[in-house]
Amino acid sequence: MRVIAGEFRRRSLEAPPGCGTRPILDRVKVALFDWLGARLAQPGHLPPLAVLDIFSGGGSLGIEALSRGAATCVFVESDQAALRCLQSNLEKLGLVKRTRVWPEPAERAEPRPLAAEAFGLIFLDPPYRLSEDVAPNSIMGRLLGKLGASVPVAPDALAYWRHDAALALPPELPGGWASMDRRVWGTMAITLLARTATM
Repeated sequence: MRVIAGEFRRRSLEAPPGCGTRPILDRVKVALFDWLGARLAQPGHLPPLAVLDIFSGGGSLGIEALSRGAATCVFVESDQAALRCLQSNLEKLGLVKRTRVWPEPAERAEPRPLAAEAFGLIFLDPPYRLSEDVAPNSIMGRLLGKLGASVPVAPDALAYWRHDAALALPPELPGGWASMDRRVWGTMAITLLARTATM
């Protein structure tokens, strides 16, 4: 696992042991950040926004965002092995001052940005089974409901959601979020969400 582009290009990252997390493939990461950059600034780059990386594992996505121009990142992860790996990656790259780690389950965490600005980009990378239920009282439904309510989120924020390609997320989601675009790589899909209402 490595950083693809930007400030930390080609630097290696530790991946959590076992199969509890699913590090994203390099080719998918390249395509993803070209996609996000085209919407937010320019392909391959990000503006200096606040990023929230939920179910972060070893932090690959949040670290890539920081390398490509994001100002800060808050990581939410509860697995102890993944947390050790994440902390090691942040220390190795000198990113401790630009980041914060919330060692809590995603459904209970209410993270805050490091600075005054709200989160402008959110990575959601839950275990695939959690994406199967997006009702308001489900884990993911409650999580989406917090994003923009108890968790500060910018009105024009985007959220990335990785899930099984066999699953199509509904157009309207809890918390005033909506599916706006979807791309598939093999058995994996990424749906991009935008806010349609402020809380």
